[in-house]
Amino acid sequence: MADSDNPLVEDFEPTPAMLAQLDAFTQAAAALPKPLHLPKKALSATQIDMYLRCPRQYYFRYIKDTVRPPGVALTLGKGTHKALETTHHAIVDTGVPASESIVTAAFSDSFDKAVAEVPKEEWEKDASTPGAVKDAGLALVRLYNLKFAPLVRPQIIKTVNGEVRGIEKQFSILIAGVPVIGFVDLIDTNDPTIVSSPREVVVMRQKGVTIPEAMRTVIVDFKTKAKSFSQGDVDGSLQLTIYSYAEKIPAVRFDQLLRQKTPTLKRIRALRTPQDYLWLEEIVRGVAEAISAGVFPPCDPSAWVCSEKWCGFWHLCRGRKR
Repeated sequence: MADSDNPLVEDFEPTPAMLAQLDAFTQAAAALPKPLHLPKKALSATQIDMYLRCPRQYYFRYIKDTVRPPGVALTLGKGTHKALETTHHAIVDTGVPASESIVTAAFSDSFDKAVAEVPKEEWEKDASTPGAVKDAGLALVRLYNLKFAPLVRPQIIKTVNGEVRGIEKQFSILIAGVPVIGFVDLIDTNDPTIVSSPREVVVMRQKGVTIPEAMRTVIVDFKTKAKSFSQGDVDGSLQLTIYSYAEKIPAVRFDQLLRQKTPTLKRIRALRTPQDYLWLEEIVRGVAEAISAGVFPPCDPSAWVCSEKWCGFWHLCRGRKR
């Protein structure tokens, strides 16, 4: 899902189709010798990342179901997410991105609804205003629609019931016996530069060689941030590995909409290997078993997330009055 600098962006709500699949998973798991006990019936990339970052944080959010007020970053993430989803569907329907007016209207509608949920103190903490954040978001979605969207070709899979688009595509799978659910922002079938060098792609096109779709297809996740990820961040992203595993697509990419003085877009690509998938299975199973066993220790107090600024549960944990 579209993200932001905020490490505590709330998880999504499962769709009816996901819930039906989770019921089937639960029935099958009941017969296992060591059944799991997960608060949401399934894990997600958000939940796993949070547990690895700070198990105590996970405890407050998902075991105690303590919901913190949404932050400023969430408003920007929701607005850009809706704008990009809108233009990607337009590409499938018409062959070209949505008009600027449609994209900015989609952003504004989603942003304005999100702003209404953010308490005044969150804006004061961020030292920003709704108007400034909205202007930054509008600039970013305009830039994306102009520069990146024309290059995108969302995946389309024909089925007996119609078609499944690689836009906000949901999945419900088992990873090492653990139910995992999520949404993939985009599956793009027009990016061969991950599995081939840019030079090789140019030569193939000059020769009129058709590049197979398998060599052009990539999992894409959108990030709305202030600072860019590094290549190492993308190489090690658990979220991208989960999405790659779910869709059986090794090529992954972060498309970043960077909220800087000059609005900036940046793509970083990587590949996932069978070894990455084995490691993912070990992590997911380990996290699920620890949650089921009720293991929720606090994180290293020197970690960046263990601070009043970055943890919405600080006042319940380290900052609690004894």
